Amino acid sequence: MKLWISKKNKIIYSKSMKKKKIIIWTVVLAFLALGGYMLATSKDESTTYTTESVSRGDLAQTVSVTGEVVSSDETELSFPLTGRIESVLADVGDRVVKGQKLATIDRSTFPQQLRQAELDIKIQKENLSNMERNKGTYSKDQRDAQKATIKKTQSAYESVLRQNRDNSLYAPVSGMVIQRSVDQGETVIAGKTILVIANPDDLLLESNVPEVDIIGISKGQKALTTFDALSEDELFMGRISDIDPAATVIQDVVYYRVKIHIENFDQRLKMGMTCNNDIITAEARDTLMVPQRAVKKENGKRYVEILREKDKKQEVEKVYVETGISGDNGMVEIKGNLLKEGEKVITFTKEKK
Repeated sequence: MKLWISKKNKIIYSKSMKKKKIIIWTVVLAFLALGGYMLATSKDESTTYTTESVSRGDLAQTVSVTGEVVSSDETELSFPLTGRIESVLADVGDRVVKGQKLATIDRSTFPQQLRQAELDIKIQKENLSNMERNKGTYSKDQRDAQKATIKKTQSAYESVLRQNRDNSLYAPVSGMVIQRSVDQGETVIAGKTILVIANPDDLLLESNVPEVDIIGISKGQKALTTFDALSEDELFMGRISDIDPAATVIQDVVYYRVKIHIENFDQRLKMGMTCNNDIITAEARDTLMVPQRAVKKENGKRYVEILREKDKKQEVEKVYVETGISGDNGMVEIKGNLLKEGEKVITFTKEKK
């Protein structure tokens, strides 16, 4: 069986094919055009930025340490002799006045000690007299040695007299007893501290600063302080008044004791209260600042990236900067005038996949 296609049909078929080809190519071109637009858009929007504004304000760099309220004037008391405590007449928290008797040492053995000391002197003097009468038997060196022995026994006698006279301990200053380390009946060694008197009206703050932070701290630096016993909104001003040159080791960590003088003293403050001190080691006033995460480093130089709008397009400009102090609020000082307040610095860049 043969199929015949007329010229007319053939012509119709040819026209139909041409129309189909035109339609197909039109769709392809339209798709490519759309695809090109999508790719361009994707390329333009392939990177997103997180920015923050360049701001102006005050920056502070601090060292935060806890501490306690102590007296600036403390006096340690001790007996000049060894003996048994007969009485302690003051306790921790008691207010005492200058000249008040605070403790006594038992002197019940004083008469016996005095008689023994007097007898020792008498015997040693008699020995020297015997040597002088018998110079042929005793050399000059022996007689000189005996004279030295007499001086020692005389010193012992005077010591007994002082012990009787110094068996009572008196307050050298007025204040409050803040420490007591003995009780009645205990034996104390000469020079051992048994009581500490402090002036409760002249207080300061004392904190232990770790060795890693002490390098940046010096006398005169300001400190901002709050107290656990008071509202955290009540801020006290102070300054570093003293730094111990010797270290204190606490649980194998090296600290240095720092004292802070309170400028706006409050009568509610008591010795032993806990304080929280922010010691200002560096500060910058009315300065330009950016977030620390916006500052990048390249070949030893620091720079930030500024996001700018130009012809409705986003452009990134790299600006090299000189940084200053880093504040506790996560901001860093920008020196000079290369940046302007309000400019947008890039803090995070994300590439779309």
